[in-house]
Amino acid sequence: TAERRLTLADTLARLPRTDNAWHTPPALAPDDDALTVLAAILSSGRSSRFYENLVRQQQLSSNVFASSTGNRGPGLFRVISTALPNKSIDDLEKGIYAEIEKIKTGTIEPWELEKARNNWKRTMASNLGSSLQRAISLGRYALFWNDPDLINTYADRIAAVKPADIQRVAKQYFVETNRTVVITMPKGAAGEVAPSAAS
Repeated sequence: TAERRLTLADTLARLPRTDNAWHTPPALAPDDDALTVLAAILSSGRSSRFYENLVRQQQLSSNVFASSTGNRGPGLFRVISTALPNKSIDDLEKGIYAEIEKIKTGTIEPWELEKARNNWKRTMASNLGSSLQRAISLGRYALFWNDPDLINTYADRIAAVKPADIQRVAKQYFVETNRTVVITMPKGAAGEVAPSAAS
């Protein structure tokens, strides 16, 4: 019913870090494919939205990583980033949310979808080229979903994702009441607060 938020002081941390997570469906649920493509659009490579806007243009972080976890049970969509020295962790967090809002209301370019599809084709081809990775994938698909043929068809699922699917899941899952945020600050840093009771 509300965002969960925690701020930690870490004696080993040298820079502030934000960990953001949203509750999502299990892997291979109908919405999971669109969330997987969304993660690629946000953070896969130097042409991704997070890199272009938060790393290159605003220079708030050296990297912003997004992933949709492939759990058999309830999933998480995670966004993780560390602020650069002398940059505001608040600005970085707000920048992450701003890019997600652009997904909800803006245009998803055809090249962004094609890039996500090609990335998955390359990943699947690489896995098939390794006996170990092929065995791991076959075992996982067979054990978790009773469908080892997913090793041959998963890339097709990714290729079927449309811009409307991505915007729909972004609007559905990326809301404040579905979000958990953990801010890790170097111990003794300005703005350090005690963990909140709600977290």
